[in-house]
Amino acid sequence: MDILHIVGQQRLEGTVMISGSKQSAIPCLAAALLTDQQVILEGVPDIGDVATMIQIIEMLGAVVTRQGDMVTIDPSHVEPMPLTGTDTRKLRGSIYLMSVLAARFKQGVVGLPGGYAIGPRPIDLHIKALERLGVSMRNEQGVYYMHVEELKGNRVYLDLPSFGATISALLVAVMAEGTTVIENAACDPEVVDVSTMLTNMGASVKGAGTDEIRIKGIKTLQGCRHTLIPDRMEAGTFLAMGAVLGRVTVDNVIPLHLESIIQKLERFGAKIDIADDSVTASVDLAKPIDIRVFHYGGFPSDLQPIISAVLLKPKGASVVVDKLYPQRFRHVQEMRRLNARITHEDASIIIRGGEALRGTEIEAHDPRGGAALVLSGMLASGETLLHHAEILDQSYERFVEKLKELGALVWRETV
Repeated sequence: MDILHIVGQQRLEGTVMISGSKQSAIPCLAAALLTDQQVILEGVPDIGDVATMIQIIEMLGAVVTRQGDMVTIDPSHVEPMPLTGTDTRKLRGSIYLMSVLAARFKQGVVGLPGGYAIGPRPIDLHIKALERLGVSMRNEQGVYYMHVEELKGNRVYLDLPSFGATISALLVAVMAEGTTVIENAACDPEVVDVSTMLTNMGASVKGAGTDEIRIKGIKTLQGCRHTLIPDRMEAGTFLAMGAVLGRVTVDNVIPLHLESIIQKLERFGAKIDIADDSVTASVDLAKPIDIRVFHYGGFPSDLQPIISAVLLKPKGASVVVDKLYPQRFRHVQEMRRLNARITHEDASIIIRGGEALRGTEIEAHDPRGGAALVLSGMLASGETLLHHAEILDQSYERFVEKLKELGALVWRETV
């Protein structure tokens, strides 16, 4: 276990180079197995979840090499080996391999994917999408057995604009005979990114980034070289810190992808400066605001914990509602240990900001909540000890090092 020591109330100032997107990296690593030719991915973040995904595709026979942020995948020897181990169960993104195995090998065995304890994330939308495209699935004690007679394009309507289900459908549809139309699709930038990679592999994908995606399937895909988009969740995390602790610039970003967090930070009272590929957030007047989490276009659930930490600063009451992941509030009990006044009921919290926070010992339960607790500790007086700080490495590349470069007084201790 790692403990992160945080000395509070230090000003942050400087520039952070944002890494490639985790939410693109995981499905793009899966998509690389749709071909038997070499795939090169650039901008791949060196984080725990990516390392786990690489281990899983290596179990299938892929040969993977990393040089800096460039990952080369040789999928020529991949076989549909059963995936029922602990790696599969601890990574939510392993679900995409169900689609890949069904599309390329017409069979597969995959254990029920896991992830972090942020509430139930049922995979029924994924299953329905695959079944619409010709994948027969049988669930035996949490293990899915897949068989395909013939993949055929079809109309796939998603009951919710689920990011994961949209990706799952895409990965099968590109190799299904005929045309597939995904309706009520997720519009996230990472859907566009994965679609761009698939197009580079020879697929025909139209409409990514809208709620209707049309895919014309082909029999074989080729290798490609693809650069991932920047990680908007990492960028949002550091912008939130700049908004309450000083002046932070996030570089190597696409500002359009950050609109929802930028708008909320401006309403909060932060000063925001936008350039071509960078955004700066700095302290100005802080006031309470209300936040409602929604699918892309709205405020992202991944940044709900960090905005909750931001709202500890201004005097007055702020309300945060997250009906997408109503159990993603485990950070709240830890913030209370710092003397935060927060009430939690169902899918919402009420934050009564302006209280004097005091450093103490707290615990991280997931990466996004952990980042929020780091910010909470930096807002508090004295020293805060964040237990299980290693969980930050699952989603953030060089997180502690980047904080130090901004002027934070933080250090890790392994116990």
